[in-house]
Amino acid sequence: MNRQWPYFLLVFLLPVAGVVWWWGVFAETRIVADQTCGPYHYAYLVQNGDFSKLPEAQQTALRELKHQKIATGAPITVLLTDPRTTARKEWTAQVGYLVEADAKVAEPLKLADIPARRVILAQVRAHPSLAPGKAYAALIAYLDAHGMKLVLPTVETYQGSELTVEMGN
Repeated sequence: MNRQWPYFLLVFLLPVAGVVWWWGVFAETRIVADQTCGPYHYAYLVQNGDFSKLPEAQQTALRELKHQKIATGAPITVLLTDPRTTARKEWTAQVGYLVEADAKVAEPLKLADIPARRVILAQVRAHPSLAPGKAYAALIAYLDAHGMKLVLPTVETYQGSELTVEMGN
């Protein structure tokens, strides 16, 4: 039995640890206070209900933007409700992509703007299924430590594999 441990580590544990590391489970979330972000001009769809469906809504928005021949920038999600205090069926978000200032969209897409503003940032490099949880956990811990509350809406953008969550302050 003792001879099998090195093989177990080599064949099973090391690859699993590598995948977990690659997904960003051990990634640190960086909090940066008092930054200026924006302005943003984006095309979006409204997602009501379970936030686990946000990736599907993002893909639907991308397909619609491509169908309408509109160039896209980074993905953007604007959370309008706090899942900690709102019933799941009432959760609301705007899910879409940054677009050029002169972009025109047709239904079902809508356009919105977020002006430049001062924010607190939470940034993390992790797999999209893990990144929001890590970013919001770190942001809420920072807010609690500084006697602050979560202010909605929050803005999430992805650049490569880095998620940035912005909260206006």
